[in-house]
Amino acid sequence: MTSSKKDPARTLVILGGADGSVSTYERARELGFRTICVDVRPAAPAVAYADEFLQVSVRAPEQIAAGLAGRRDLAGVLCPASDVGLPALAWLTRHWGMPDPLPEYAVRASTDKSVFRALCDHLGLPSYRSVDGRPGPELVHAAQQLRFPALVKPVDSSGSRGVVSCAGPGLLPKAFTESLAFSPSGRLVVEEHLDGSHFTIEALVVDGRIVFHAVTERVLTPPPFFVTSSHLLPAELPADVELGLIEALDRICTELGYRTGPLTLDAVLGRDGRLYLIEMGARMGGNGLAEAIAHCHGADLIGAGIAAATGGEVALDLHEPKPTLVHILASDRGGHLSRVDGADDVRAMPGLVGLHLFADAGSFVRPYEQAGHKLGYVVLTAGSVPELLAAENAVRGTLKFLLHDQDMAVPLP
Repeated sequence: MTSSKKDPARTLVILGGADGSVSTYERARELGFRTICVDVRPAAPAVAYADEFLQVSVRAPEQIAAGLAGRRDLAGVLCPASDVGLPALAWLTRHWGMPDPLPEYAVRASTDKSVFRALCDHLGLPSYRSVDGRPGPELVHAAQQLRFPALVKPVDSSGSRGVVSCAGPGLLPKAFTESLAFSPSGRLVVEEHLDGSHFTIEALVVDGRIVFHAVTERVLTPPPFFVTSSHLLPAELPADVELGLIEALDRICTELGYRTGPLTLDAVLGRDGRLYLIEMGARMGGNGLAEAIAHCHGADLIGAGIAAATGGEVALDLHEPKPTLVHILASDRGGHLSRVDGADDVRAMPGLVGLHLFADAGSFVRPYEQAGHKLGYVVLTAGSVPELLAAENAVRGTLKFLLHDQDMAVPLP
């Protein structure tokens, strides 16, 4: 990224202070930018990493603009690790005249799962049956025509919030009630369950073309929550599937009018050998993915995303892939955290890239039913996948989260 030391516009507005955005604040500082964290929660994990804090909802762009009125140092707006702030990002980039404002179609495809499903159908990409709408007799009737088991999801949530597995048509009303609590718009989508291997795709778009993409093999917690527990990369797709993926990503960006910036997608490689794109976000992914990709491929996606947001030169310095893994730290039960044992031993392990803890003594720990309930994550590299998995097991056996009034540490997924 090119910039001038005399340029006063060196402050980034970062929408959201969730744990998944911490690495963005850290990288921005390394690149010489100041950061403003916008969040309603003063105790959000990333607040401590920002230079300034603006206590405003990321859903309220007019209030954000008012809170920063008259500032001449704003260089760009970022919304890492969450789709919630993307409508505000699109509004603010236009309001402040930032480069490459996010197209409204890209916002809708990122924040409404039914819009992305319709986009994939329009482009003729591998698809599966789904129905969407407001809970009621009509949606129940439409969903009853699907193959079960099915998944009920809010159309506008992320991080596995509100995803409910539904084993049969008779359970739809109950699933609707559980899922609806996580939908700001009050709308749901019901999808046929895809059986296969789960992947995440992180990509970079420059001038309307995919210039880089990385695929991770994603492990999920067992039903009913389906939350990410680890990412292994590089993941290898069959050659024909890989070629089809690149073509599909280019076509999606063209259709959306998405010119420059990051892109994250979840996908399932079905047992029929076809790759099904599940949902997308016109943003960077969370869960330490950017950190892992930097060590696996050499691609600094955060730096590239900052360059794209500020009108700088986007450049990547790639190397041969090295096996890398992100392991999510979490609990299967709730309670107050008494202490964390073994952190120093983990930090001393060979191959450790980073250990990030988002809970300390006295914190209230929630069961890992959604991505925001993680206790942290660890990033590891090794010379081979077996060595990497052995290192992951070593972390499991070393790092212990102990809760008050319990005699044993909570298990890690």
